[in-house]
Amino acid sequence: MMYRVKRAIARTSLLALGVGFETVSKHDRDLKAEIADWQDGRVFSVGVLPDGPSVTLRKSGDRVRYLGQGDGPSRQRVLFKNVDAALPPLTGKMGSHTAFIQHRAILHGNVAEAMQMSRAMDIVQTYLMPGFVLKRTMKRAPKLTLRQYLLKAWVLSTLPFGLLACLRRTAE
Repeated sequence: MMYRVKRAIARTSLLALGVGFETVSKHDRDLKAEIADWQDGRVFSVGVLPDGPSVTLRKSGDRVRYLGQGDGPSRQRVLFKNVDAALPPLTGKMGSHTAFIQHRAILHGNVAEAMQMSRAMDIVQTYLMPGFVLKRTMKRAPKLTLRQYLLKAWVLSTLPFGLLACLRRTAE
């Protein structure tokens, strides 16, 4: 029973990350600048071994699009070794850099591209996590401008609707 709960939390966290990527990439200048040099069509995924959950994303134009749940045909994968290893970084109890240091996650793909992906995920997490969590999980918590605070409020207020829309899209 507990495994199902942990798996559901990991699935929801990954789904929020996917929806957050799509939403933030439409509006945030920092994320747009980070992904500007990425090859169009670049596909990457984040997941949990041995059998999921996972999400797949693709750079399309000047944005990142959520492709759905599951491990799609991506060259770049960040895979947590198991659900217990995935929960602390996915729920904001530890940063992604700490998860890699503690060998909770493995990388399949190019290390330089993984660093780019990690920086982009940090930007997205800035909008998904509260400030006190960011101070604990990031090496340096970002200082947000008024525009970024307003965008964060908008992202958080629309996140439930985005989650529902993505779940419907996945179900079809």
